[in-house]
Amino acid sequence: MKLIILKFNTLFYYVSLSITILLFPIIFVFIKLIGVFYKIRFTEILSNRYGHLALNPEYYLVEKKENNKKKKYLDLFCRSRYGICNKELWNLWKKKIIILPRFLIGPIIVIFNKIYKSQNPHTITNFSFTSRNLKFSWDKYEPSIDLAKEQKEKCKNILLDNNIQVDKIKFVCLFNRDDAYLKSPKKDWYYLSHHNYKIEKFNLIANELTKKNIYVFRMGAKVEGKFGEKNEKIIDYANSNFRSELMDIFLASKCLFGIECGTGSSGVALLYRKPIVSLNANIFHLNTDVKKGVMLSKHYFCKIRKRNLRLSELMKFEIGDLDSRNQLDNAQIDAVDCSEEEIKDACLELLERLEGNWKDTPLDIELQKKFKEKYNNFKVYKKTGLRWHGDVIRSNYSSKFLRDNINWLQ
Repeated sequence: MKLIILKFNTLFYYVSLSITILLFPIIFVFIKLIGVFYKIRFTEILSNRYGHLALNPEYYLVEKKENNKKKKYLDLFCRSRYGICNKELWNLWKKKIIILPRFLIGPIIVIFNKIYKSQNPHTITNFSFTSRNLKFSWDKYEPSIDLAKEQKEKCKNILLDNNIQVDKIKFVCLFNRDDAYLKSPKKDWYYLSHHNYKIEKFNLIANELTKKNIYVFRMGAKVEGKFGEKNEKIIDYANSNFRSELMDIFLASKCLFGIECGTGSSGVALLYRKPIVSLNANIFHLNTDVKKGVMLSKHYFCKIRKRNLRLSELMKFEIGDLDSRNQLDNAQIDAVDCSEEEIKDACLELLERLEGNWKDTPLDIELQKKFKEKYNNFKVYKKTGLRWHGDVIRSNYSSKFLRDNINWLQ
């Protein structure tokens, strides 16, 4: 049935593309006439990827608030050809921006891209690549979207039916990425596999948090294995019978902080300005712009040198531009998971900072300064020419890791 629907949608799209091509001279003249008052832009939202769906529209709306008096635009959006990963989130955005059916907008985007190549004036430049709070302008505004009161009450009641009084507990959301994340028989996702973590890596920190009476929700829609079966305060939500797209948003919006491993599922937590422990595989993709955040990347083991590479060597070898597992393999570099202890230390540091119990030592201050000065030398991602972080690195790298690995900064 899905195959029939897919073939019908493809046929329908090409019919609409053909009609648009025939009518394009009229459409083009209309756009230019309207352009006297408003510049019309047509943009596709990567609605099939959770992080992009959560953060790209938010970045757009914040920038619009910042520049609302400079230019007048009429921006029209449509979904991705690959569908919508969270329809509840999609419906929230439909209340904030103009979203039209793909068969109306998609063909126009295709034609304009053919005409203008990479300099298309009728689209929002780099819309799908801008989701970071580099200028810290997000700090000035509340999240652009929120669930309705009725939706929140529905989620609370569902959780209550499962013996979880969400308003009376503190909880952390664990956004892990494992081999099930993008598993598909139709495509080889090996090139992204270096981002993944085995869920067992989070046993130690999950149990430590529950000792402090903090619950842990394991998030996700497709995951491998069970988690926390022997601890009632560890909720394997991803495998539960009450997991839903609505609940995904609700929990991420209410958590004390999130633990993310380079997966877009943490996008809603970032949208709601939640503190984050960022455990990305690529050190130069870490969430440096989070107001209250702690970072820790995987280690890069060089098979030739038979040791982990230092930060300066990661700069020299331009690791930030090695996007895939295949590229790392060719460079004879392995992305090695952080240990359970390292993950625990990073998460507990953020918790102590949030509770006001953390005190930086003079050595911590010196090491953080040294890290940020070195790290700030990497700003531009060569593949797109975009900046990954701003001039100020707000999140701290794991203090315990820097203390234990002083040579890493040499």
